[in-house]
Amino acid sequence: MTTNMTTKPKPVPDVLDSGAAYSERTGAWQLKLSALGIDHLAPDFPARFIAFCEQNDDYEMEMNADGDLIILPMTGFRGNRREMYLAYFLTEWELNNGGVGASQTSRFRLPSGEIRGPDAAWLTRERYDAQTPQQRETVIEGAPDFVVEIRSRTDRLRPLQDKMALWMAAGARLGWLIDAANRQAHIYRTGQSEPAVLDDPETLDGADVLPGFVFPVRQYVFDLQ
Repeated sequence: MTTNMTTKPKPVPDVLDSGAAYSERTGAWQLKLSALGIDHLAPDFPARFIAFCEQNDDYEMEMNADGDLIILPMTGFRGNRREMYLAYFLTEWELNNGGVGASQTSRFRLPSGEIRGPDAAWLTRERYDAQTPQQRETVIEGAPDFVVEIRSRTDRLRPLQDKMALWMAAGARLGWLIDAANRQAHIYRTGQSEPAVLDDPETLDGADVLPGFVFPVRQYVFDLQ
C-alpha cells in the first residue's frame, strides 16, 4: 500500500515499515499521516484521500480527528451480503421518496476533520444539492441525516458505539447500530442521551426521518446464513 497518496499501490509490508500500528481496541491498523507531512485538514485532502483509496482498493479506510489513517479489517462475505440487502431496501425507499442514499464505499467529512464511512446512509436532497461538485464526487461534508453501522465478525462493539456517537454529534438525526452477534439493534435519535436497545427485532423503521422505510433486520441480518 502506498502512503504518500501520489504513487501506485505497494505491498502491505510498506505500510508497516511506515509507522503503522495495530490497535487492539478497534481491531484496525492506524497510520499517523502527520509523521509523513500530510495535513488531513487541508482543503484538498478529501479529494486526495479518495484518490488514495482508489489506488489501494483492497482496503477499507477512514481518517480520525488526529489525522490517523485507519485501515479497517475485511467485513467478510456474509457481512457484505448484509450490507447489500440493507442497501437494496434503502435504495428502493429512496427511489420512491427522494433524498440521496449511500453505501459502505461512501465517505463523509465531519466537523472534527474525521472522514468516516457508514455501512449505509441517506441525506436530504437539499443537503446533497448544497455540496460542491467536487464534494459530490469525493467526500460529502457533514454527517448524513440517517446512518447505519452493522457489526461484522471482525468488529468490536465499543468502537462501533463510539463511531455512532460521532455520527450523532456531527448532526445525524437517526442512527442504527445493528449488532448481529447479539441480535440487538441500538437506535440513536437526535436529543436522546442514550440509544434505545431492541432485542431481536423483526424489523426496523425509519421513524420521522425516513417515513415508511422498513428493513426486515431479522431476516436479512440476524438469521442470514
